[in-house]
Amino acid sequence: MDGFEKLRSLDREFLIPVDGDLAPRQVIRHVRVMRNEIVSYALRELWHELEFEGEPLIFDSPSHGRMHTEHHPALLDKLVANGKRQKRVPPGQLASWRRQEAPQHAHGIASVPAGIYLLMSDMQRHAEAGSRNVVAGTPYGWLSYTFTAGWSALSVYFYDDNDNDSGPMVMAAVPPGRQDEWLAFLDLLDEIRNTIARRERRGHIEIIGGDDDLVEVIKRTTMEDVLLPAETLKQVAAQRRIFSAEMLRRYAALHVPRLRKVLLIGPPGTGKTTLLKAEGAHHAKQGGVVFYVCAPPRSRGSSPWQQLSYAMQSAAESKLPTLVLVEDFEMFVSDAHELQLVLNALDGVATPDNPAGTLLLATSNDPESIDPRIRDRPGRVDVLIEIGLVEDMELAKRFLKHFLGNAYREEEHADVADLLLKQPGSHFREVCIAGAMHALEVDRAEVLREDLLWAHEMIVNGRALASQPERFMPSPARKRGGFFGKERGR
Repeated sequence: MDGFEKLRSLDREFLIPVDGDLAPRQVIRHVRVMRNEIVSYALRELWHELEFEGEPLIFDSPSHGRMHTEHHPALLDKLVANGKRQKRVPPGQLASWRRQEAPQHAHGIASVPAGIYLLMSDMQRHAEAGSRNVVAGTPYGWLSYTFTAGWSALSVYFYDDNDNDSGPMVMAAVPPGRQDEWLAFLDLLDEIRNTIARRERRGHIEIIGGDDDLVEVIKRTTMEDVLLPAETLKQVAAQRRIFSAEMLRRYAALHVPRLRKVLLIGPPGTGKTTLLKAEGAHHAKQGGVVFYVCAPPRSRGSSPWQQLSYAMQSAAESKLPTLVLVEDFEMFVSDAHELQLVLNALDGVATPDNPAGTLLLATSNDPESIDPRIRDRPGRVDVLIEIGLVEDMELAKRFLKHFLGNAYREEEHADVADLLLKQPGSHFREVCIAGAMHALEVDRAEVLREDLLWAHEMIVNGRALASQPERFMPSPARKRGGFFGKERGR
Protein backbone atom coordinates (compact mmCIF):
# COMPACT_ATOMS: atom_id res chain seq x y z
CA MET A 1 0.00 0.00 0.00
CA ASP A 2 1.17 3.52 -0.77
CA GLY A 3 0.34 4.58 2.80
CA PHE A 4 3.06 2.35 4.22
CA GLU A 5 5.68 3.87 1.93
CA LYS A 6 4.65 7.34 3.12
CA LEU A 7 5.02 6.28 6.75
CA ARG A 8 8.63 5.28 6.17
CA SER A 9 9.50 8.81 5.00
CA LEU A 10 7.75 10.71 7.81
CA ASP A 11 10.88 10.98 9.92
CA ARG A 12 12.68 12.91 7.16
CA GLU A 13 9.95 15.53 6.88
CA PHE A 14 10.21 16.99 10.38
CA LEU A 15 13.54 18.86 10.84
CA ILE A 16 13.43 21.60 13.52
CA PRO A 17 15.95 23.46 15.75
CA VAL A 18 16.32 22.10 19.28
CA ASP A 19 17.37 24.07 22.45
CA GLY A 20 18.28 27.23 20.58
CA ASP A 21 20.62 25.37 18.29
CA LEU A 22 20.00 26.61 14.77
CA ALA A 23 21.27 23.33 13.35
CA PRO A 24 18.22 21.25 12.38
CA ARG A 25 17.61 18.11 14.39
CA GLN A 26 15.60 15.13 13.26
CA VAL A 27 12.37 14.44 15.16
CA ILE A 28 10.82 11.00 14.77
CA ARG A 29 7.07 10.78 15.19
CA HIS A 30 5.31 7.47 15.78
CA VAL A 31 2.00 6.96 14.02
CA ARG A 32 -0.28 4.22 15.35
CA VAL A 33 -1.19 1.58 12.79
CA MET A 34 -4.29 -0.55 13.44
CA ARG A 35 -3.88 -4.32 13.43
CA ASN A 36 -6.58 -4.79 10.83
CA GLU A 37 -4.67 -2.42 8.53
CA ILE A 38 -1.56 -4.56 8.89
CA VAL A 39 -3.57 -7.73 8.29
CA SER A 40 -5.26 -6.25 5.22
CA TYR A 41 -1.90 -5.29 3.74
CA ALA A 42 -0.45 -8.73 4.52
CA LEU A 43 -3.46 -10.47 2.95
CA ARG A 44 -2.99 -8.46 -0.25
CA GLU A 45 0.72 -9.26 -0.39
CA LEU A 46 0.08 -12.97 0.24
CA TRP A 47 -2.60 -12.95 -2.46
CA HIS A 48 -0.10 -11.76 -5.05
CA GLU A 49 2.66 -14.01 -3.70
CA LEU A 50 0.40 -17.04 -4.32
CA GLU A 51 -0.37 -15.62 -7.79
CA PHE A 52 -4.13 -15.50 -7.28
CA GLU A 53 -5.87 -13.65 -10.10
CA GLY A 54 -6.71 -9.95 -9.92
CA GLU A 55 -7.06 -7.74 -6.88
CA PRO A 56 -8.78 -9.23 -3.81
CA LEU A 57 -11.88 -7.96 -2.06
CA ILE A 58 -10.84 -7.78 1.62
CA PHE A 59 -13.46 -7.61 4.39
CA ASP A 60 -14.29 -8.69 7.94
CA SER A 61 -15.85 -12.15 7.73
CA PRO A 62 -19.23 -12.11 9.53
CA SER A 63 -19.28 -13.47 13.05
CA HIS A 64 -21.57 -16.46 13.41
CA GLY A 65 -22.05 -18.03 16.82
CA ARG A 66 -19.34 -18.57 19.41
CA MET A 67 -16.63 -19.66 16.97
CA HIS A 68 -15.33 -18.85 13.50
CA THR A 69 -16.05 -22.10 11.70
CA GLU A 70 -14.07 -21.11 8.58
CA HIS A 71 -10.86 -21.73 10.55
CA HIS A 72 -11.74 -24.95 12.39
CA PRO A 73 -9.81 -27.88 10.83
CA ALA A 74 -12.35 -30.60 11.73
CA LEU A 75 -15.24 -28.68 10.18
CA LEU A 76 -13.26 -27.84 7.04
CA ASP A 77 -12.24 -31.48 6.58
CA LYS A 78 -15.85 -32.57 7.06
CA LEU A 79 -17.06 -30.08 4.43
CA VAL A 80 -14.46 -31.30 1.91
CA ALA A 81 -15.51 -34.92 2.55
CA ASN A 82 -19.20 -34.04 2.14
CA GLY A 83 -18.48 -32.43 -1.22
CA LYS A 84 -16.85 -35.59 -2.54
CA ARG A 85 -20.01 -37.58 -1.79
CA GLN A 86 -22.46 -35.16 -3.39
CA LYS A 87 -23.54 -35.31 -7.02
CA ARG A 88 -24.89 -31.76 -7.03
CA VAL A 89 -22.39 -29.18 -5.83
CA PRO A 90 -23.94 -26.43 -3.67
CA PRO A 91 -22.70 -22.83 -3.78
CA GLY A 92 -19.71 -22.34 -1.49
CA GLN A 93 -18.59 -25.99 -1.62
CA LEU A 94 -14.95 -26.33 -0.54
CA ALA A 95 -12.59 -28.57 -2.58
CA SER A 96 -9.48 -28.22 -0.39
CA TRP A 97 -7.73 -25.99 2.12
CA ARG A 98 -4.28 -25.54 3.59
CA ARG A 99 -2.55 -23.63 6.32
CA GLN A 100 -0.19 -20.83 5.24
CA GLU A 101 2.83 -19.43 7.02
CA ALA A 102 2.21 -15.97 8.41
CA PRO A 103 3.44 -13.47 5.77
CA GLN A 104 6.45 -11.31 6.55
CA HIS A 105 4.28 -8.21 6.35
CA ALA A 106 2.04 -9.57 9.15
CA HIS A 107 4.77 -8.73 11.71
CA GLY A 108 3.99 -11.87 13.74
CA ILE A 109 0.21 -11.49 13.87
CA ALA A 110 -1.43 -14.96 14.06
CA SER A 111 1.91 -16.63 13.40
CA VAL A 112 1.28 -19.37 15.99
CA PRO A 113 -1.77 -21.64 15.39
CA ALA A 114 -2.82 -21.67 19.03
CA GLY A 115 -6.41 -22.31 20.09
CA ILE A 116 -7.94 -19.77 22.44
CA TYR A 117 -10.41 -22.05 24.27
CA LEU A 118 -11.76 -25.57 24.58
CA LEU A 119 -15.26 -26.57 23.47
CA MET A 120 -17.76 -29.14 24.63
CA SER A 121 -18.29 -32.05 22.25
CA ASP A 122 -21.30 -30.28 20.70
CA MET A 123 -18.96 -27.47 19.54
CA GLN A 124 -21.50 -24.95 20.83
CA ARG A 125 -20.50 -24.36 24.45
CA HIS A 126 -17.21 -23.53 26.14
CA ALA A 127 -15.80 -26.37 28.22
CA GLU A 128 -15.46 -25.99 31.98
CA ALA A 129 -13.54 -27.78 34.70
CA GLY A 130 -14.75 -31.37 34.85
CA SER A 131 -16.06 -31.42 31.25
CA ARG A 132 -15.54 -34.59 29.22
CA ASN A 133 -14.90 -35.28 25.52
CA VAL A 134 -13.85 -31.68 24.91
CA VAL A 135 -12.47 -30.54 21.56
CA ALA A 136 -10.00 -27.81 20.66
CA GLY A 137 -11.41 -24.46 19.67
CA THR A 138 -10.58 -22.53 16.51
CA PRO A 139 -6.82 -21.88 16.19
CA TYR A 140 -5.35 -18.57 15.06
CA GLY A 141 -3.63 -18.58 11.69
CA TRP A 142 -3.62 -17.96 7.94
CA LEU A 143 -5.51 -20.25 5.55
CA SER A 144 -5.98 -20.57 1.81
CA TYR A 145 -9.03 -22.20 0.23
CA THR A 146 -9.79 -23.74 -3.13
CA PHE A 147 -13.48 -24.01 -4.02
CA THR A 148 -15.11 -26.53 -6.31
CA ALA A 149 -16.28 -23.72 -8.59
CA GLY A 150 -12.62 -22.98 -9.39
CA TRP A 151 -11.84 -19.89 -7.32
CA SER A 152 -9.53 -19.36 -4.36
CA ALA A 153 -9.64 -17.28 -1.19
CA LEU A 154 -7.56 -16.38 1.86
CA SER A 155 -8.43 -15.63 5.46
CA VAL A 156 -6.68 -14.93 8.74
CA TYR A 157 -8.01 -15.54 12.25
CA PHE A 158 -6.34 -13.21 14.75
CA TYR A 159 -6.88 -11.25 17.94
CA ASP A 160 -7.66 -7.59 17.33
CA ASP A 161 -6.91 -5.44 20.40
CA ASN A 162 -7.50 -2.02 18.86
CA ASP A 163 -10.35 -1.00 21.19
CA ASN A 164 -12.52 -2.25 24.03
CA ASP A 165 -14.99 -4.00 21.72
CA SER A 166 -12.39 -5.96 19.78
CA GLY A 167 -11.40 -9.57 20.15
CA PRO A 168 -10.96 -12.61 17.90
CA MET A 169 -11.95 -11.86 14.31
CA VAL A 170 -11.50 -13.16 10.77
CA MET A 171 -10.54 -11.09 7.73
CA ALA A 172 -11.11 -12.69 4.34
CA ALA A 173 -9.82 -11.98 0.84
CA VAL A 174 -11.93 -13.25 -2.07
CA PRO A 175 -12.17 -12.43 -5.79
CA PRO A 176 -14.65 -9.59 -6.42
CA GLY A 177 -18.10 -11.00 -7.09
CA ARG A 178 -17.56 -14.14 -4.97
CA GLN A 179 -18.73 -12.66 -1.67
CA ASP A 180 -22.16 -14.39 -1.87
CA GLU A 181 -20.44 -17.74 -2.33
CA TRP A 182 -18.23 -16.99 0.68
CA LEU A 183 -21.35 -16.49 2.79
CA ALA A 184 -22.81 -19.73 1.39
CA PHE A 185 -19.55 -21.43 2.44
CA LEU A 186 -20.09 -20.17 6.01
CA ASP A 187 -23.66 -21.51 5.96
CA LEU A 188 -22.43 -24.98 4.95
CA LEU A 189 -19.97 -24.98 7.85
CA ASP A 190 -22.65 -23.83 10.30
CA GLU A 191 -24.94 -26.65 9.18
CA ILE A 192 -22.18 -29.19 9.84
CA ARG A 193 -21.61 -27.76 13.31
CA ASN A 194 -25.37 -27.74 14.03
CA THR A 195 -25.59 -31.39 12.94
CA ILE A 196 -22.80 -32.26 15.38
CA ALA A 197 -24.53 -30.25 18.11
CA ARG A 198 -27.86 -32.03 17.60
CA ARG A 199 -26.14 -35.42 17.72
CA GLU A 200 -24.14 -34.61 20.85
CA ARG A 201 -26.95 -32.86 22.70
CA ARG A 202 -29.53 -35.65 22.46
CA GLY A 203 -30.41 -36.61 26.01
CA HIS A 204 -28.54 -33.59 27.40
CA ILE A 205 -29.70 -31.87 30.61
CA GLU A 206 -28.45 -28.32 31.19
CA ILE A 207 -28.91 -26.29 34.36
CA ILE A 208 -29.28 -22.56 33.70
CA GLY A 209 -28.56 -20.29 36.65
CA GLY A 210 -28.07 -23.11 39.16
CA ASP A 211 -25.72 -25.84 40.37
CA ASP A 212 -24.78 -28.49 37.79
CA ASP A 213 -25.05 -31.14 40.52
CA LEU A 214 -28.80 -30.88 39.94
CA VAL A 215 -28.32 -32.85 36.70
CA GLU A 216 -27.65 -36.07 38.60
CA VAL A 217 -30.63 -35.42 40.89
CA ILE A 218 -32.89 -35.12 37.84
CA LYS A 219 -31.46 -38.26 36.22
CA ARG A 220 -32.17 -40.28 39.38
CA THR A 221 -35.82 -39.17 39.56
CA THR A 222 -38.34 -41.58 38.04
CA MET A 223 -42.10 -41.65 37.60
CA GLU A 224 -42.23 -44.10 40.50
CA ASP A 225 -41.23 -41.18 42.74
CA VAL A 226 -44.32 -39.23 41.59
CA LEU A 227 -47.39 -40.01 43.72
CA LEU A 228 -50.28 -38.16 42.11
CA PRO A 229 -53.78 -39.06 40.92
CA ALA A 230 -53.80 -40.99 37.66
CA GLU A 231 -55.95 -38.32 35.99
CA THR A 232 -53.40 -35.62 36.86
CA LEU A 233 -50.52 -37.67 35.46
CA LYS A 234 -52.56 -38.31 32.32
CA GLN A 235 -53.13 -34.57 31.84
CA VAL A 236 -49.42 -33.82 32.16
CA ALA A 237 -48.37 -36.68 29.88
CA ALA A 238 -50.78 -35.43 27.22
CA GLN A 239 -48.75 -32.22 26.89
CA ARG A 240 -45.86 -34.23 25.40
CA ARG A 241 -47.86 -34.52 22.20
CA ILE A 242 -46.38 -31.18 21.17
CA PHE A 243 -43.39 -33.27 20.01
CA SER A 244 -45.45 -35.49 17.70
CA ALA A 245 -45.06 -34.94 13.95
CA GLU A 246 -48.81 -34.45 13.55
CA MET A 247 -49.00 -31.67 16.16
CA LEU A 248 -45.88 -29.95 14.82
CA ARG A 249 -47.48 -29.88 11.36
CA ARG A 250 -50.69 -28.50 12.83
CA TYR A 251 -48.85 -25.69 14.64
CA ALA A 252 -46.92 -24.85 11.48
CA ALA A 253 -50.10 -24.81 9.36
CA LEU A 254 -51.64 -22.32 11.79
CA HIS A 255 -48.45 -20.20 11.70
CA VAL A 256 -48.19 -20.58 15.47
CA PRO A 257 -44.76 -20.97 17.16
CA ARG A 258 -44.26 -24.58 18.24
CA LEU A 259 -44.02 -23.67 21.92
CA ARG A 260 -46.46 -25.11 24.48
CA LYS A 261 -46.68 -23.51 27.93
CA VAL A 262 -48.07 -25.49 30.86
CA LEU A 263 -48.37 -24.21 34.44
CA LEU A 264 -48.65 -26.62 37.38
CA ILE A 265 -50.36 -24.86 40.29
CA GLY A 266 -50.92 -25.89 43.89
CA PRO A 267 -49.75 -25.37 47.48
CA PRO A 268 -46.18 -26.18 48.51
CA GLY A 269 -45.25 -29.80 49.10
CA THR A 270 -47.77 -31.37 46.71
CA GLY A 271 -45.16 -32.93 44.41
CA LYS A 272 -44.81 -30.34 41.64
CA THR A 273 -41.01 -30.24 41.81
CA THR A 274 -40.71 -34.03 41.84
CA LEU A 275 -42.99 -34.20 38.81
CA LEU A 276 -40.83 -31.62 37.02
CA LYS A 277 -37.66 -33.63 37.63
CA ALA A 278 -39.30 -36.91 36.62
CA GLU A 279 -40.52 -35.35 33.38
CA GLY A 280 -37.01 -34.06 32.75
CA ALA A 281 -35.44 -37.50 33.28
CA HIS A 282 -38.06 -39.12 31.02
CA HIS A 283 -37.55 -36.58 28.23
CA ALA A 284 -33.75 -36.92 28.33
CA LYS A 285 -34.04 -40.72 28.07
CA GLN A 286 -36.17 -40.22 24.97
CA GLY A 287 -33.28 -38.28 23.38
CA GLY A 288 -34.61 -34.77 23.90
CA VAL A 289 -32.89 -31.72 25.37
CA VAL A 290 -33.77 -30.47 28.86
CA PHE A 291 -33.15 -26.98 30.24
CA TYR A 292 -33.76 -26.61 34.00
CA VAL A 293 -33.96 -22.89 34.75
CA CYS A 294 -33.20 -21.49 38.20
CA ALA A 295 -33.66 -17.88 39.26
CA PRO A 296 -30.22 -16.19 39.55
CA PRO A 297 -29.14 -14.38 42.72
CA ARG A 298 -29.96 -10.67 42.78
CA SER A 299 -26.25 -9.90 42.83
CA ARG A 300 -25.80 -11.43 39.38
CA GLY A 301 -26.21 -9.28 36.29
CA SER A 302 -29.06 -11.18 34.60
CA SER A 303 -32.69 -11.23 35.71
CA PRO A 304 -34.84 -14.37 36.12
CA TRP A 305 -36.73 -13.54 32.92
CA GLN A 306 -33.46 -13.20 30.98
CA GLN A 307 -32.50 -16.68 32.15
CA LEU A 308 -35.81 -18.12 30.98
CA SER A 309 -35.68 -16.19 27.71
CA TYR A 310 -32.19 -17.58 27.06
CA ALA A 311 -33.47 -21.13 27.66
CA MET A 312 -36.37 -20.73 25.21
CA GLN A 313 -34.10 -19.22 22.57
CA SER A 314 -31.56 -22.03 23.06
CA ALA A 315 -34.39 -24.53 22.69
CA ALA A 316 -35.35 -23.03 19.34
CA GLU A 317 -31.74 -23.05 18.16
CA SER A 318 -31.25 -26.70 19.15
CA LYS A 319 -33.87 -27.90 16.63
CA LEU A 320 -34.42 -30.86 18.94
CA PRO A 321 -37.49 -31.74 21.05
CA THR A 322 -36.85 -29.56 24.10
CA LEU A 323 -38.32 -29.48 27.61
CA VAL A 324 -37.85 -26.24 29.57
CA LEU A 325 -38.46 -26.69 33.31
CA VAL A 326 -39.10 -23.74 35.63
CA GLU A 327 -39.91 -23.67 39.35
CA ASP A 328 -41.78 -20.72 40.89
CA PHE A 329 -42.83 -19.26 37.55
CA GLU A 330 -44.16 -16.12 39.25
CA MET A 331 -40.56 -15.08 40.05
CA PHE A 332 -39.66 -15.03 36.33
CA VAL A 333 -42.53 -12.86 35.10
CA SER A 334 -43.05 -10.40 37.96
CA ASP A 335 -40.82 -7.50 36.87
CA ALA A 336 -43.08 -4.73 35.52
CA HIS A 337 -40.21 -3.32 33.43
CA GLU A 338 -39.92 -6.63 31.55
CA LEU A 339 -43.66 -7.29 31.15
CA GLN A 340 -43.82 -6.33 27.47
CA LEU A 341 -40.82 -8.56 26.72
CA VAL A 342 -42.55 -11.42 28.52
CA LEU A 343 -45.80 -10.94 26.60
CA ASN A 344 -43.97 -10.79 23.27
CA ALA A 345 -42.00 -13.95 24.01
CA LEU A 346 -44.95 -15.99 25.31
CA ASP A 347 -47.41 -14.94 22.62
CA GLY A 348 -46.11 -12.33 20.23
CA VAL A 349 -43.59 -11.27 17.65
CA ALA A 350 -40.62 -12.46 19.73
CA THR A 351 -41.81 -16.02 20.43
CA PRO A 352 -38.94 -18.46 19.72
CA ASP A 353 -40.05 -21.19 17.28
CA ASN A 354 -38.42 -24.61 17.54
CA PRO A 355 -39.23 -26.79 14.49
CA ALA A 356 -38.91 -29.87 16.72
CA GLY A 357 -41.18 -28.40 19.43
CA THR A 358 -40.61 -26.89 22.88
CA LEU A 359 -42.63 -27.69 26.01
CA LEU A 360 -42.36 -25.15 28.84
CA LEU A 361 -43.40 -26.90 32.05
CA ALA A 362 -43.52 -24.50 35.01
CA THR A 363 -44.78 -24.56 38.60
CA SER A 364 -46.30 -21.95 40.88
CA ASN A 365 -47.29 -21.98 44.54
CA ASP A 366 -48.84 -18.54 44.12
CA PRO A 367 -50.64 -18.26 40.76
CA GLU A 368 -52.64 -15.27 42.05
CA SER A 369 -49.47 -13.17 41.94
CA ILE A 370 -49.01 -13.77 38.20
CA ASP A 371 -50.26 -10.91 36.02
CA PRO A 372 -53.69 -11.87 34.60
CA ARG A 373 -52.48 -10.87 31.14
CA ILE A 374 -50.11 -13.83 31.38
CA ARG A 375 -52.03 -16.30 33.55
CA ASP A 376 -55.52 -15.90 32.06
CA ARG A 377 -54.71 -15.27 28.40
CA PRO A 378 -54.91 -18.48 26.30
CA GLY A 379 -51.77 -18.75 24.24
CA ARG A 380 -49.55 -17.17 26.87
CA VAL A 381 -50.24 -19.97 29.30
CA ASP A 382 -51.90 -22.75 27.33
CA VAL A 383 -53.15 -24.87 30.21
CA LEU A 384 -53.13 -24.79 34.02
CA ILE A 385 -53.07 -28.13 35.86
CA GLU A 386 -53.76 -28.31 39.58
CA ILE A 387 -51.46 -30.40 41.76
CA GLY A 388 -53.49 -30.37 44.95
CA LEU A 389 -53.68 -31.88 48.42
CA VAL A 390 -54.16 -35.59 48.97
CA GLU A 391 -57.91 -36.24 49.06
CA ASP A 392 -58.17 -39.86 47.95
CA MET A 393 -57.81 -42.74 50.44
CA GLU A 394 -56.06 -45.05 48.00
CA LEU A 395 -53.57 -42.34 47.10
CA ALA A 396 -52.98 -41.63 50.81
CA LYS A 397 -52.19 -45.34 51.37
CA ARG A 398 -49.76 -45.23 48.45
CA PHE A 399 -47.95 -42.33 50.11
CA LEU A 400 -47.63 -44.24 53.40
CA LYS A 401 -46.44 -47.37 51.64
CA HIS A 402 -43.91 -45.40 49.59
CA PHE A 403 -42.39 -43.48 52.51
CA LEU A 404 -42.44 -46.32 55.04
CA GLY A 405 -40.94 -48.77 52.57
CA ASN A 406 -40.31 -52.21 54.10
CA ALA A 407 -41.75 -51.02 57.43
CA TYR A 408 -45.26 -50.67 55.95
CA ARG A 409 -47.89 -53.17 57.11
CA GLU A 410 -51.42 -52.86 55.79
CA GLU A 411 -53.15 -53.95 58.97
CA GLU A 412 -51.08 -51.59 61.14
CA HIS A 413 -50.85 -48.43 59.04
CA ALA A 414 -53.66 -48.31 56.46
CA ASP A 415 -56.28 -46.69 58.69
CA VAL A 416 -53.89 -43.80 59.47
CA ALA A 417 -54.38 -42.62 55.90
CA ASP A 418 -57.85 -41.33 56.69
CA LEU A 419 -56.44 -38.96 59.32
CA LEU A 420 -53.87 -37.52 56.87
CA LEU A 421 -56.28 -36.51 54.12
CA LYS A 422 -56.32 -32.85 53.00
CA GLN A 423 -52.56 -32.68 53.54
CA PRO A 424 -49.80 -32.26 50.93
CA GLY A 425 -47.62 -35.21 49.98
CA SER A 426 -44.70 -33.70 51.88
CA HIS A 427 -46.72 -34.06 55.10
CA PHE A 428 -46.94 -37.83 54.58
CA ARG A 429 -43.19 -37.99 54.11
CA GLU A 430 -42.44 -36.08 57.30
CA VAL A 431 -44.98 -38.12 59.30
CA CYS A 432 -43.28 -41.34 58.20
CA ILE A 433 -39.77 -40.02 58.93
CA ALA A 434 -40.70 -38.53 62.33
CA GLY A 435 -42.67 -41.67 63.20
CA ALA A 436 -39.64 -43.86 62.47
CA MET A 437 -37.48 -41.58 64.64
CA HIS A 438 -40.02 -41.84 67.47
CA ALA A 439 -39.88 -45.62 67.30
CA LEU A 440 -36.10 -45.55 67.58
CA GLU A 441 -36.31 -43.28 70.63
CA VAL A 442 -38.15 -45.99 72.52
CA ASP A 443 -35.80 -48.73 71.24
CA ARG A 444 -38.42 -50.28 68.97
CA ALA A 445 -37.50 -51.61 65.53
CA GLU A 446 -41.07 -51.55 64.21
CA VAL A 447 -42.90 -48.36 63.29
CA LEU A 448 -46.39 -48.61 64.76
CA ARG A 449 -49.61 -46.77 64.13
CA GLU A 450 -49.13 -44.82 67.35
CA ASP A 451 -45.76 -43.52 66.08
CA LEU A 452 -47.41 -42.08 62.97
CA LEU A 453 -50.22 -40.53 65.01
CA TRP A 454 -47.71 -38.97 67.38
CA ALA A 455 -45.72 -37.54 64.46
CA HIS A 456 -48.86 -36.20 62.76
CA GLU A 457 -50.03 -34.43 65.91
CA MET A 458 -46.59 -32.97 66.59
CA ILE A 459 -46.30 -31.53 63.05
CA VAL A 460 -49.86 -30.14 62.99
CA ASN A 461 -49.46 -28.55 66.41
CA GLY A 462 -46.20 -26.97 65.37
CA ARG A 463 -47.82 -25.39 62.32
CA ALA A 464 -50.71 -24.12 64.43
CA LEU A 465 -48.31 -22.44 66.84
CA ALA A 466 -46.32 -20.90 63.98
CA SER A 467 -49.51 -19.36 62.58
CA GLN A 468 -50.04 -17.36 65.81
CA PRO A 469 -47.58 -14.47 65.52
CA GLU A 470 -48.79 -12.91 68.76
CA ARG A 471 -47.20 -15.80 70.68
CA PHE A 472 -43.77 -14.67 69.51
CA MET A 473 -44.16 -10.93 70.01
CA PRO A 474 -42.58 -9.44 73.15
CA SER A 475 -44.94 -7.95 75.74
CA PRO A 476 -45.37 -4.15 75.50
CA ALA A 477 -42.96 -2.22 77.71
CA ARG A 478 -44.44 -0.92 80.98
CA LYS A 479 -43.87 2.59 82.32
CA ARG A 480 -41.01 2.52 84.78
CA GLY A 481 -41.63 3.76 88.32
CA GLY A 482 -39.17 4.67 91.07
CA PHE A 483 -37.22 2.29 93.20
CA PHE A 484 -39.36 -0.33 94.98
CA GLY A 485 -42.41 0.88 93.05
CA LYS A 486 -42.37 4.37 94.54
CA GLU A 487 -42.56 7.42 92.37
CA ARG A 488 -39.36 9.32 92.08
CA GLY A 489 -38.96 12.65 93.80
CA ARG A 490 -41.02 11.74 96.85
